[in-house]
This record gives sequence, C-alpha cells and structure tokens, in this order.
Amino acid sequence: MNTIIRLVLILTVFSNLAYSSSIELTSPNKIGNTTIKTQRFGGSTTIITEDEIKTSGAQSLGDLLKQVPGLSVKQTGGRGGLISIFSRGNESDHNLVIIDGVKQNDVGGSFNFEYLSINNIESIEVLRGPMAGFFGSSALGSVIIINTKRPSDKTEISLMNSFGFNQSFKKDTVGQTDGGIFFVNEQAISVSGPLNKDSNDINIGYILSYERIDDDGYRIFNDAFNNKVLNAGINIVALDDKLKIQTMVSDRWATVRYPTSSSGGVGAYSSVSGTQRDWRHLNSRSINTSYEIYENSSLGFDFSYFFNKRVTRDSGSGNVDWWEKKKTYNYYYEIENYNNDLITLDAKIGYEYLDETSNYHANASSFATDYGHNTYIDSIYSMISLNFNDSAFADIGIRKDDHEYHGSKYNPTVFLSRYMSSELKLRGGYSRGIKYPGIYETYSATSLDPEESESYEIGMDYENTLYALSLTLFKSKTDNMIAYRSSGSPSYRNLDEARSKGIEVSGLFKLQNELSIKYWLTYLETKAVNVNNTVQQNSYNYANWQDDEALLRRPKTSGGLIISKRHNNLYVSADASYTGGRWDYQNSSTRLYNESFWDFGLYGDYLFSSDDLYQSKVFIQVSNLFNDKREEILNFTSPGRTAMIGLRYDTSK
Repeated sequence: MNTIIRLVLILTVFSNLAYSSSIELTSPNKIGNTTIKTQRFGGSTTIITEDEIKTSGAQSLGDLLKQVPGLSVKQTGGRGGLISIFSRGNESDHNLVIIDGVKQNDVGGSFNFEYLSINNIESIEVLRGPMAGFFGSSALGSVIIINTKRPSDKTEISLMNSFGFNQSFKKDTVGQTDGGIFFVNEQAISVSGPLNKDSNDINIGYILSYERIDDDGYRIFNDAFNNKVLNAGINIVALDDKLKIQTMVSDRWATVRYPTSSSGGVGAYSSVSGTQRDWRHLNSRSINTSYEIYENSSLGFDFSYFFNKRVTRDSGSGNVDWWEKKKTYNYYYEIENYNNDLITLDAKIGYEYLDETSNYHANASSFATDYGHNTYIDSIYSMISLNFNDSAFADIGIRKDDHEYHGSKYNPTVFLSRYMSSELKLRGGYSRGIKYPGIYETYSATSLDPEESESYEIGMDYENTLYALSLTLFKSKTDNMIAYRSSGSPSYRNLDEARSKGIEVSGLFKLQNELSIKYWLTYLETKAVNVNNTVQQNSYNYANWQDDEALLRRPKTSGGLIISKRHNNLYVSADASYTGGRWDYQNSSTRLYNESFWDFGLYGDYLFSSDDLYQSKVFIQVSNLFNDKREEILNFTSPGRTAMIGLRYDTSK
C-alpha cells in the first residue's frame, strides 16, 4: 500500500510537470489488449516488425529474440530442441506468451519457442519485467506478444520457398556429429483480402496461410525437425463501423526426433539403440467482439481456446501422451481517446475467467491420479492511460487474480514517461508479477503460494534522423519460488528467492549511403538469496541455488550488432552476437562454468522484379557462418553452419 501511495504522489507531481508545447507523435498502436500505446509507454518495450523479421536472417523465433536486450536465449541442441528464455534473470517459465490474443503457455508456465515459425508473423512485441497488472498470471519476467498477419483491405498474395543444408562439425568425442551435410527446406504461402469490397453496409476480410519446415538435422542420426502451421482469420466490420468482430484459428503440428540410448539419454552413436520423438499438436482459436455504445466507448467480449497435445516416444517405455486445455472468457468496458483541454484518457475495466484442464490419456492412466488437473482463475482488472498535452504519459494497471486453490493476489503496475523534447523521452516505473503453480508442482502440494516478482526501472530513449539510443537500469526480486526436493513432503515447496539488477542498452546508427548499425548490450547480475536451511543446502537443485551465487544460464554480459547496407536493389546484413560465460549444471549437485562464444550470421537479398502490383526477390541466409562449435547449454552441442537460398514473392492489387 505504501508503494501505491508513493506512486500516486509521483503521478500528481508528474502531471503538473507536463508542459504545453505539443510534440507531434505518430499514432501509436496499442500493445495486446491493453491501453498501452507503444511510443508513449514508460516501460522497456521492443517491437520487431515484419520487415525486420524478413531481413534479419533469422531461422527461428529464438534467433530473433536473441537481439532483444535483457533476454538470455538458450537452445538445447539443433532445430526443434527446447528454446528457453531467461528475462532479466528470471526463470525460463516466467515468460507469458500471447499469440493473436491467446495465452499459449503450457499449464504451469513453460513454452517452447521453437515450435513457432516466423514466416507469417506481422509483429513481435516484447515487454520486459513483471506485468501482471496488465496481463495477469505468468507475466513475471516478460510478456511476448506475437501477432500473425491479419486480413487486408486489398487482395494480397505472399509466397516463400527456400532450401539449403545443415553442416555438422567434425566427429566429436561422443560421436554426436560426423561432419556430414543434411538437407533443410521451408515453404510458406499467404492469401488475404476483402470478401465483399463493394459493400457499404458490411465489410468482411479474410486471411489464409500455410507454412512447413522440413529439417533433417545436423547429426549422423535421425534428429529431424518437422513443423506445419495453418492459420485462418476473418474480420467483420458493420453497423457504421460500430460492430467489430475478429476471429483467428491456428493449427500447428511439430515433431522433433533425436537419438537416444536404451535408457533415453543421448550418447555416442555406437550405443544408440533408438530415436526419441516428441510430437505436438497445438490448436488455438479466438474471437474478439466490440460494439461502440457511445462515442469513444464500447463494450467487448473476447473468447480464446488453447489445446496442447504432446506425445513422447522413447526406446525404453514406449509412448506416453497427455493433453492440456485452456478456455478464457473476457468481458470489458473500454473508453478511447476521451479528452479535455489538459488530458486525453484511455481506460479499460473488465472481468476474466480462465478454465484449465489437463490429463494423461488412457494408455498412461497410471499417471492420471498425479497429473489430472481441473481448476480456474477469476480476475478483475482495470487499466488507464493518461496523456498530458502529448508530452507526459502514465500507464496504470491493477489486477486481482483469484486461483481456486492458491489464493488471491493484487498486482499494481505503474509506468510514467515524459518527452523532454521531440527527440528525448525519460521513463520509469514499478511493476509486480505472479505465476500460479503448475500441474506438475501441485499434484501433492495444493497449498503452494504463487511465485512473486517486483521490479523498479528507469530509462531514457533518444532518437533523431541519424541515431537512436535506449538505456534502462532495473532492479528486481523474486520470492516464493517453487523448487523440487528429493526428500521430505511435499516434493515441491515455496523455498527459493532471487535478486537481479542490470543495464540494458540498444540503439541504431544511420550512416551515409544507407549503411546502418544496430546494436544491443546487456549487463546482468543475479544471485540466489536466503539459502539458509538444510532442505535448501542439501537438496535436489543445490547446483542451481547456492547462497549469493549467480543463477544458472544467465551470462553477466551479452550483446551483439547488425551491420546492414542497401544499394539499389541489393540489401546485405552481417550480424554478430556474443554470449558471455555462465554457470550451468552437470547434475543436481554439481555446477560447471560454460565458456563464452560468438555467433556470426549473414543475410542478403536482391530485388529482381518490382512494380506497383508485385515484387520478387531472391535471398540467401547463413547462420553460424564460421561453423564454430559451441554449447549454448552444457552438454548440448549446437548445430554447425546452416546455409539457405530462397525466393520471396509478394503481390497486391
């Protein structure tokens, strides 16, 4: 309560500081389903556009997110392997992922970013820090919002076809690679446009897209990755633009195979007797409706559905399969652009109900008692964005989440920003986040408290026609973290606490002759704290949690840069990223130091045909340019060089 009072006082003073000379700002888009507007937000936000995705040379979402300061992105082995993201020192299951308005984390918080293709993405919005006041449970470390392509107001067709090879390293000591070359290819098609463009009463737009990835892996064994994605959507605008309906459907099928020994572990090729397979079917559906009841105000209803089925096969126990299902109902009242002579206001108040269910299938019924799950979260929330004469801004959110078994929590979020000139913005704020326990943690511990995080940050953004700079300082703490203990009851308990602080820097130099340099840098200090009892000091995860020691897999320093050049129809970019040394674990009681590494990539495209109706370009992209051997995560050798050549065709009329 004292924190809220202090922030209210700051806001009162802040509003009096707003000066009257108006700054011309482009109309900023809202972030997700909030009242937050991108350019005016006082928090740390990175927006990755469709054009940046296409010219990045990235092959996966993980490659893109490595360019975001504050995020530590690590992958277990080759394509299809688990991608984990640690934001500002938080755990890898502390990232809330929202795709087309649907929360897509596994029940419990984890998410594998490798299952997402990047060919049909319109934008990616990354908010760093806890954001439960705006988004609810699971928003502890970051919120990553992915928007796929939307229906367009004119007919558009997009095609992409590429193929290439993965090159593994020379044969290593455990026989995982043999220096071979393995094939990879990708295709994507998207069609969108109006269904009744001549109608004045009702406008209907559609989009239909399909993507596939077929990757043979990089080892002598079958470690292939296959991914297929089908997306469809319809937009309806009627009744003089007062009624708006948007519906999106997505189906994803992903399979990753990797060699295993009879015990299920990856070993030397001479001892491998089987290939493990992890198969996923992910289905999401959403419908968003709003109706303007008065000028600048509307009532809305959102429904989303997410289904996740997973099948794991290994050479020892055969198939084990389970599923998770989430349904979300969101009712709200919203005010947009209400203004007087001093303040422009956007506000939203609503109620959200989340229903979660999960279980194993009949062929694994022995697990049903432990892992059967059916619960709900009730939430009420309000958020408000204030604009003082286009020079000072405030974004405030407060939310109460009430879990069926794990209690109620209030979470405030307050961010302030002020434009000192048309080029310089100062910003800062306070935020809290929670994550309710997952199904694998609660089957024998229904009294667990939610994990909690709170953070303070200040920063500045400067941009002119020649260069841009963003700087953020943050300090955060995470409490009530849930940890497994091999002895005692229950197995999972609220035991761990962590602290982190750091500096995030990013920017852009625009040089002569369309030459530019983009850069990012993160300095991060993390440590486990209050490890002061026998249960913690002699426990299953002792390697991870040692008092006043750094957390695992979070490098103290990381960063990178991209140098790009455009000349007539030719575009070329070269990127280099650095991951500093970091601690990792050999087993539950032993930690080892994992060495730093550099990663280099190359991208180029040539526009060989273009007019007002279409454009065609050929492109080439190379990752791990120098075929350097490294381990992003200890004991998992990363792929060698991958080179792709492709054709992209876009048309509209």
